[in-house]
Amino acid sequence: MKSMNNFIRFFVLAVSLSLLTLLGGCETMGLKGGSGSGMGGSLAVKSGSDSSMSGGGHSMNMHHQHEAMNHGLRMVLDGSNLVMLGQMGMDPGVDKLTVNHGDMMMNMGSSLWNKVMSGDQMMKMHKGGITPETDPTMKYTHELGEAQLKVINFLKKHADMKRHTMGMHHQHIMLNHALMMALEGSDLSMTGHMGMAPGIDEESIAHGKMMRKNAWDLLNETLSGDAMMSMHEGGMKPTSHKGMEFTHEYGTAVMKVMSLIDQMPDR
Repeated sequence: MKSMNNFIRFFVLAVSLSLLTLLGGCETMGLKGGSGSGMGGSLAVKSGSDSSMSGGGHSMNMHHQHEAMNHGLRMVLDGSNLVMLGQMGMDPGVDKLTVNHGDMMMNMGSSLWNKVMSGDQMMKMHKGGITPETDPTMKYTHELGEAQLKVINFLKKHADMKRHTMGMHHQHIMLNHALMMALEGSDLSMTGHMGMAPGIDEESIAHGKMMRKNAWDLLNETLSGDAMMSMHEGGMKPTSHKGMEFTHEYGTAVMKVMSLIDQMPDR
């Protein structure tokens, strides 16, 4: 009987502590309902940044949209690298599989990206009054989407360009890697700005910022370093070489996405 009473006391204490933890978590994360947006409840994320966005910055929904966009683009970039690797012709027994898997990744990444930018959730937000014309954050989202779509289209075009030199393939892989670093750094910063893990969030934001800086360093070295200058001096210039023309056009598109990533609110 005594052991039963002790068990009941322990059970009541455990339930009480769980309720206190739950209530405290809701207060910390700012859980609100009936926002009037036409989308039900919203999760207001507190951030230490001085954002000029309406409502104090990105909602949790927008953060997740941007991370899904970034992931879709990263899949396309990773798939593009596999296609280029297969096109180098260094291992005939594996090259076909590499190209096929790369094509599949590019298609799946494009599909995810399209679903985020024009799927049901985006349409609900637009119908609820969150449009590029009325909401600065949505305007930014569509500007970022337009720049990312340009990169995706470049890479689809690149998949059919099999006459690039080994050096150019490697340059394009480095450009893709620089953008993937920037995208991953952006995701780390956004995760930190969600404010779900104080103490870890600050490190996540700082590491994301470092990754974006290193991405710029790699991009600049690839587009204007000694190797590029040597190729230009050897006659491979944008004005006279189709492959080099593509490289510089693609590099400009990558720079646009990276610039917009650095301008993302709540940074």
